[in-house]
Amino acid sequence: MAGPPQIIPDENALTVFTDGSSLPAPRRGGLGVHFVHTDSVGNESYHSLDEAGYLGATNNQMELLAVITALKVINSGRLPSEMFDGITKIEICTDSQYVTNNLSAAIYQWPTNKWHTRDGAPVLNADLWKELIREYKKGRQAFGRVEISWGKGHSSSNQHNKTADKLAKRSARKPTRTLDGAAVVRRKKTTQVTKPGSVEMRGQRLTIRIVGAEPVPLQPQLSRYRYEVMSRASPFFGAMDFAYSEDPRLRPHHTYEVRMGVEPGYPKIARVFREKLEPPESPGEVSADL
Repeated sequence: MAGPPQIIPDENALTVFTDGSSLPAPRRGGLGVHFVHTDSVGNESYHSLDEAGYLGATNNQMELLAVITALKVINSGRLPSEMFDGITKIEICTDSQYVTNNLSAAIYQWPTNKWHTRDGAPVLNADLWKELIREYKKGRQAFGRVEISWGKGHSSSNQHNKTADKLAKRSARKPTRTLDGAAVVRRKKTTQVTKPGSVEMRGQRLTIRIVGAEPVPLQPQLSRYRYEVMSRASPFFGAMDFAYSEDPRLRPHHTYEVRMGVEPGYPKIARVFREKLEPPESPGEVSADL
């Protein structure tokens, strides 16, 4: 099925092409922001940002931060003055469906639900979403029309998209900044990739190994954990998934015997029974009650 048409900069518009990037081992993220001003007769002028990257950042965080950065630059007037001449619209083109698909909920629904989803789970990256909405509203007050639209990314033939992609990758290769609450990630043992929802919430008892941890914005007592299932008798053995917990004793690179929750839309580690110690030279396991 064909996707939406490519975004072509309109006359009398300031169009921004944004992109986020995340590189592994170690994880670091980058953002690309490329401005295109089109005057009344169709002539284009360009301005790109050369941004440093972020240690430990995810791709979705960088997609959000690229849009936030673009809006901040516009709202503060930090562009060549000719790029504001005669503009009647601000259009931001992102290749992130995570951004465009959740924008309406971030404006109208999540704030009224105290930044929780319909299932009761905390909204991921809530601090960045709040910042995006603040800048979005500032832009609408200043310029009247601000649109955030989805467009094909670097695989498309649009040169502006490709420029944003190159900027994001270059940014990720020079990480000098950190986001508040950046995730801690450790090496996994399983060959499977992380798949949200791959471990069903049945209230079952499992042995899991914590691979990553990140605090949940706006809820300091809560963390989101990436884990792998170590229970060989479980139908989910080897699966990688996410779950939330308020237990501060959970740490990456450690193995625990736990009981999972029962709510599919809000996966939880409902109870931690004990840490399971694995001596490097022994295949056996020694349990230590918590």
